[in-house]
Amino acid sequence: MSKRFVVAAVLAAVMLVGAAGKASALPESPVHPGGLGIGVLWGMGFADGHSTSNIALSLKHPAMPIFWGISLQLRENWMGFGVTGDAYWWGGYLVDTIFGWYLGLGLYGNFAAYTGSGPDEAWLGLGGRLPMGLTFQPFDPLEIFLTLAPSLGLGIRTGGSGDNFTFPHGSFFNFEIGLRLWF
Repeated sequence: MSKRFVVAAVLAAVMLVGAAGKASALPESPVHPGGLGIGVLWGMGFADGHSTSNIALSLKHPAMPIFWGISLQLRENWMGFGVTGDAYWWGGYLVDTIFGWYLGLGLYGNFAAYTGSGPDEAWLGLGGRLPMGLTFQPFDPLEIFLTLAPSLGLGIRTGGSGDNFTFPHGSFFNFEIGLRLWF
């Protein structure tokens, strides 16, 4: 991997952490329980004629109004790591406090590297998300959620053939389904 690519990846991580630090002034979600939320989610996205899927850890710390998704993707010839951070600002309940909707803004960052024999190739994606979804909270402490999160950003690639920068990067159809336990 080139030094410029590594520097860009480190810079992106610093920006995400800095944005998270500023997030403590944001309002809390109007439809999610307070406290510590820990869960899993399965996500899928469609872009550039192909699909990707991942399993992620879902985290919500009570001191910060950001819902985090941390994913690891392992495939036959490549591996990837991704982070999403979403703040849900709008929403309401449709049925008592059991079934609700939410809408917010978020950021994403992902890194993938080719691990097979062949060209040394890696990708970095950074951008914004527009998460909107439904939450079902049948009993305390369980939450089941479904999120549609269109994304738009910049892609950076090293090695291989093709463009080193792509815009737009991301996809209109990213969805996640998962569950969280609230403590």
